[in-house]
Amino acid sequence: MSRPRIAAVTIGQTPRPDLLEPLLARAGTDVEVIEIGALDGLTPEQLPHRERGPSPLTTRLRDGARVTLDEADLAPLVQHAIDRADDAGAEVTLLLCAGGFLGATARGTLVRPFDAAVATLRRLGARRVTVIVPFEGQAEPSRRKWAAAGVDAAPLVGDPATMDVHWIADCHAIVLDYVGHPGKAVDDLRARTEIPIIDLGEIGAEAAVAALGADLVAG
Repeated sequence: MSRPRIAAVTIGQTPRPDLLEPLLARAGTDVEVIEIGALDGLTPEQLPHRERGPSPLTTRLRDGARVTLDEADLAPLVQHAIDRADDAGAEVTLLLCAGGFLGATARGTLVRPFDAAVATLRRLGARRVTVIVPFEGQAEPSRRKWAAAGVDAAPLVGDPATMDVHWIADCHAIVLDYVGHPGKAVDDLRARTEIPIIDLGEIGAEAAVAALGADLVAG
């Protein structure tokens, strides 16, 4: 009997073991995790426009090079990657990105870390949050993204691994609006503040595993 499958779709190129870490830690050995990159098979010359548009996202190529691409340019490539996940028999597809990609669809269950984080904030009653983003160009797009979900978000630019968060007080939660922070960095941040920490990488992985369980029960 084949194991149930979760597909992990990254907006860059695979392999990305750092992005898979939270999912593999939660999925267990009874689940097969397959990895698909939206930019797999593309040369640097074939990449979409790299200019920063209204919703810039950072990712990595197979050689480790970082690129910044706009969500609108990535959307059709992400959809193609999701289609490949469906063709590979994935019951659940986890989008390893903080972007919304609201137009993306899947034949199975599609899990967006952003949606999972919004649901968690609502359960916590957290209406006012601080969102930490990697670079300045993502600050305003992040604020707009969370505002559209009914969350009052104050963006903060920096690396949570080295950030002094003791002065952050006027919020109900701190959201790490990025998928890829090392688990140790997230744990260290939690040790430095009593404010709840919502890491999109963790919350997406938890939602994907829960969705797989629900799908198996329903099936």
